[in-house]
Amino acid sequence: MLKQIHYDIIKKNNTSKSSTFIINKKVIGVSPEPYLDLISNPFNKCQWNYLSLGSSYIRVNQSAIRPKCQQETEIKNQHKDIYSKVENHLTGYPHLIPRNNVIFKQYSDHLLDYLNQSYFTPLSYRDQLKSLERAEIVGSIRRIIKNMNILIRVTDKGNNFYIGSAGEFEQKAAKFFSDTNAFIELSCNPFNEILDKVIQLLNTLRGKDLIRKCQYEKMMLDRIKCELAHLYFNPKTHKFKDGIPVRPIESIIHATTTKISKFLEKILRPIFDGKCKGTDIIDGAS
Repeated sequence: MLKQIHYDIIKKNNTSKSSTFIINKKVIGVSPEPYLDLISNPFNKCQWNYLSLGSSYIRVNQSAIRPKCQQETEIKNQHKDIYSKVENHLTGYPHLIPRNNVIFKQYSDHLLDYLNQSYFTPLSYRDQLKSLERAEIVGSIRRIIKNMNILIRVTDKGNNFYIGSAGEFEQKAAKFFSDTNAFIELSCNPFNEILDKVIQLLNTLRGKDLIRKCQYEKMMLDRIKCELAHLYFNPKTHKFKDGIPVRPIESIIHATTTKISKFLEKILRPIFDGKCKGTDIIDGAS
């Protein structure tokens, strides 16, 4: 009996110490909270916690709560994208597998079966509920952004979001233009003109047999995926002494000349590296 009482006392003391330690210990969250550049926070706790997950967070089971027709369209698009990449890789050098090889038909069927199974496997009730709740949170955040004219951007040199007034952010961009004089706003959209010139150039080179068919295909642009190179800004929240400045980012990943640039880079890079291998660049000076 005495031993049992002694054991209970020791257990109680240890429990009290552990509880005290947990209470006194400082807890630091690992998720980067958004940078709020507004007078008040328009988001509730659930919305704010979701935004704190950052730009790298991917909402799980997004397609599971979509209509079946949308799922089938997504399966078709993914199958086409994945299959074309695999086929182009295996038919090119050094594999050189013929396109009519039966292995491609087998792979296509297996890939389609896998995608159908992944999309149409029923979720548990708990997972369905979570997916619906997260979708509702995202929808409510979008409504707040639209109704209050709020802007959300990824911070420069960070993985968290910047939340501020869209009007004030436009003023920051205008200030950058006036201070630097490095860019001008186009009065008209030259995309179609540039697109036609690039296609015409490649067709001319191919017609005169100055480039091979495989080179022509590598440099030929995709009309659907191409877009005009443009400028956007990310807020530099780590520099806010005299207000939060912005960093200009030039988006050219889907520009009309990107494929030509990548093709030429593969040819010129070995030559450049060979000529400059003995040169070290430190802080802009050799």
